[in-house]
Amino acid sequence: MIKEKDVLKDFLSQIGNSIREKRKDNAMSLEKLGLEIGLTRMQVHRIEKGYNITMTTLLKLSLALGIKPNELLKFDSNFKKEDLEKLVNISKGNKARGLK
Repeated sequence: MIKEKDVLKDFLSQIGNSIREKRKDNAMSLEKLGLEIGLTRMQVHRIEKGYNITMTTLLKLSLALGIKPNELLKFDSNFKKEDLEKLVNISKGNKARGLK
């Protein structure tokens, strides 16, 4: 089982890795991909490092990379049902502290 805070971090990191691989497969620079989707080079870099993104950004990325959105979510997952409780508890803790 994954550590509590690592569940979301691991998931976002794997998505970021998928984005980086697809970008490199398309011989695109961070800057070029960013320009195509309305982000800076640094923002794309942060996404590839595991920064949380919206579904809209995921869609923009897939369109710019010429792939279906689900292709960015295809990776080996070692998540378990028990990890859901950790994610729920993280969300509850953030709400209690006034964070999103």
